[in-house]
Amino acid sequence: ATAKARRALGAIVSLRPDHANVVDPATGRVVVVPANNVPVGSRVSVRTGDKIPADGVVAEGTSTVDESSLTGEARPVDKRPGDPVSGGSINIGLSQLVVRTTSTVDDSAVSRLIRLVEEAQANRSPTEKIVDSFAKKYTPTVVMMAGLMCTIPWFWGREVGRYWTLNGLIIIVIACPCALTISTPVTYAAGLAATAQRGVIVKGGARLESLGNVKTIVFDKTGTLTEGKFKLIHLQTVGDRRRRQELLQLLATIEAPSSHPMSATLVDAAKREGVLVPKDTVLTGHTILKGEGVTADIDGRTVFVGNERLFRRLGMYDEMDPAKRNEAEG
Repeated sequence: ATAKARRALGAIVSLRPDHANVVDPATGRVVVVPANNVPVGSRVSVRTGDKIPADGVVAEGTSTVDESSLTGEARPVDKRPGDPVSGGSINIGLSQLVVRTTSTVDDSAVSRLIRLVEEAQANRSPTEKIVDSFAKKYTPTVVMMAGLMCTIPWFWGREVGRYWTLNGLIIIVIACPCALTISTPVTYAAGLAATAQRGVIVKGGARLESLGNVKTIVFDKTGTLTEGKFKLIHLQTVGDRRRRQELLQLLATIEAPSSHPMSATLVDAAKREGVLVPKDTVLTGHTILKGEGVTADIDGRTVFVGNERLFRRLGMYDEMDPAKRNEAEG
């Protein structure tokens, strides 16, 4: 249990990056330095796949950031100049971000998370204090009694000595002072680390113990308590121009080359319904439209997949009547 708790805390500590790519203000060159040496106000280059070393604000670039390790939300967050970012989150977009740090690594969100876990493991509950107080007297008393029973009776002969030695060993096993002493702190340490690994910080054993008396829990923000994996729940086709199978086929074809988590979800949804992309399909001009969607030519036809912002920019949204707008969204 202790080893699992240590591994869980180690996984949280690993969220903190070891180094940072600092942009030299004089030359503009990128210099790799230890993350702990990055001062406030530095400009840090965060390439695709890199962890953001400290809390800051996006100075240059537009990309997508994975904050699930800190917030528990699986949905990637689009970041633009002026948007805040948290240390420990990961740039999973297709372009580089330049971040101006607003805190040191030790004061970042992930460092505060690590400190909270460490402090929580140090805070002892009333039950732990009672067990510790009892064990300080109970353990030496049991050991002393057993020691006396295993030694002194030998002065009265071998048979008497063997009889009382057996009883002394029985006392040690039955009284079990070691298990009593270690059981409570190990249980709390394992529980605190396990909850922290799942993104829940419990501030000490007392709070963890009080959860055992909870009968009802009320959550706000309906819909956020998910598995952290996207799924296609509902697909509505409007009109008779496209059948569901044909629509899924187009989605799977255009989304397959993309690295966005939503793309993988749409491809998996098509596979679950047995929709396969024909081998003779010709896909050209595949382009990621940052913050909007994706476009490509499929067998000579230009296809757009994206959000409302994309179709407003293309002039295909405002000018439509409601029926045509629904068809476009379908």
